[in-house]
Amino acid sequence: MEKRVYNDYTVSERAVSRVAHADRSPGVTYRRSKIGVVALAAVLVGLHFVFLQRHALVPAVADNRTSVEEFDWEALQPSKSLAWTPCYSAQKCARLLLPLDYDTPDGPTTAIAIRMIPANDTDNYRGTIFLNPGGPGGSGVDFVGRKGQSISQVVGPSFDVLSFDPRGIGRTTPAAVCFDSNSQSKIWETQAGHQFVNESAEALGILRARAQLLAERCEDRLGGEWGIGRHASTPNVAQDMLEISRLLGQEEIQYWGFSYGTILGQYFAGMYPDKIKRFVIDGVADAELLYRNATIETDFVNIEDVVDSLFTYCHQAGPEKCPIYDSSPAKIRERYFDILDQVKKNPVPVSLAEPPVVITYKTLVKQFFQATYNPLTRFGAVAKAIHAIETGNQTALVALSREIVDPVACECNPQDGSPLPMPVTEAYPVVECSDMDAPPYDPAAFAKVYGALAALSPLFAPMWAEAWVECAEWTMRPKRRWTGALAADETSHPLLVVSTRYDPVTPLAQARAVVRRFGGAALLTQESYGHCSVSSPSLCTAKHIRAYFVDGTLPEEGATCGVDELPFVGKTGDVRALSSEDEELLEAMRDLADWVPPLRV
Repeated sequence: MEKRVYNDYTVSERAVSRVAHADRSPGVTYRRSKIGVVALAAVLVGLHFVFLQRHALVPAVADNRTSVEEFDWEALQPSKSLAWTPCYSAQKCARLLLPLDYDTPDGPTTAIAIRMIPANDTDNYRGTIFLNPGGPGGSGVDFVGRKGQSISQVVGPSFDVLSFDPRGIGRTTPAAVCFDSNSQSKIWETQAGHQFVNESAEALGILRARAQLLAERCEDRLGGEWGIGRHASTPNVAQDMLEISRLLGQEEIQYWGFSYGTILGQYFAGMYPDKIKRFVIDGVADAELLYRNATIETDFVNIEDVVDSLFTYCHQAGPEKCPIYDSSPAKIRERYFDILDQVKKNPVPVSLAEPPVVITYKTLVKQFFQATYNPLTRFGAVAKAIHAIETGNQTALVALSREIVDPVACECNPQDGSPLPMPVTEAYPVVECSDMDAPPYDPAAFAKVYGALAALSPLFAPMWAEAWVECAEWTMRPKRRWTGALAADETSHPLLVVSTRYDPVTPLAQARAVVRRFGGAALLTQESYGHCSVSSPSLCTAKHIRAYFVDGTLPEEGATCGVDELPFVGKTGDVRALSSEDEELLEAMRDLADWVPPLRV
């Protein structure tokens, strides 16, 4: 089979060759399946979310830890000091005024929304851990509400857990908003159509026209000398982190960043290598590759491994746990793609859904793509959808409709004095496209990029290619850039780099490249499929992360961790053998597994 080489990444015509290391747990025997994905041979016990928020592919999984308490951020007076206000039941909130342009400290400001869960063990207080949930575009304020308590359980009670909405995002003002309302933004999205970019010349033309319109509209609304679109760059956010830390009285940063948060982390560590106390980057995108070279072609090196894992785990779990079970993983794969092809020719109307929806080839592909981020919690819905379509079960399709299609609903601003909804922002192009500084659209360049992506994943290449087109048509550029190294021979404490073995969009090879650029950094590989380590619960990974934050302990070279639950199959260990502390730690990791970092597409 022909091999293709992209810089340091060698891949086959379809994907990198399978590595027989995934999902190992003590005492379990493994073998390679016919489709090259690692499978368990023993019988296992148990049961069993760019373009940011406006581009969400399917609704988020229900989260029983999400705070339902309302808090009026608009009523919170911003201050140049950290003026904390009680919020969300024993948490603290603040709006911090920082310079829009650090070269003009007395000029216009941005009000950064900050939320913190204070440490419980103040006798052994170890400072504050900053979180970034990814994107760009993910709300740190929302992330603390959804998963802050579980993060706190993982790192231990002696740390504050803090996050903030980066410039232009969420509750931070001014917001990178290019539409008059959230509803207007959602209505704009409905015009994208149901064809992927590779399906017709018209689809590519519509994509380019939409990208050009968005770029023009955003530059008109967010550009200019003091527009937020010129001042939301990643280097500015890195300095914001440093300023927040100083106001906390902490000269060095403790940090856990996911996905885009790893790019922010690389900028911070390159800009301030002497300001690092503890630094975890998890689900690593190579900032040198992506932001300095505008290269996305190698992002999909491992995505087909994740795709194939659905069919392998379905077969492994059996017909009682997987509704599309068949006699082999290959048969299940064939069954999935047969239904997908049928839907491409004959979309499925679901008239009794509220609101009624039509399930198309595009919606099913997007559902599967989202599921590759979190196989444990989302593969089940993929299988159920295919089975319901296959059997013509309209009752099941009604129940599943919101997990397949994200329907548009108008959201009017409340008239009763309730807090305004969080604005839908254009943070992906404002941050990533501006920082990336991609060259203008060129048909030959697009064909080359698309060909490379399609060689790795014909199914998902159109979606990543759409992100490339949006950046190629983007014209606004940040006032401030960081042109120094995204590397350091030495940092004040070594970084901990964490990756799954098979990450669909930030492959292990990129994590290894980042480790090589930061002296002393250590790599922890989790033997699992999905985006970021938290996509699969692993007590082993949780213990390594806690030890690193508490004691600064780095894993040994070549360290790997198995996981404690598998898609369809369920739990792989006996919790009765765990101590109460380990059981709580594992339960916190299980809660984190249903969280999806914001997507670029």
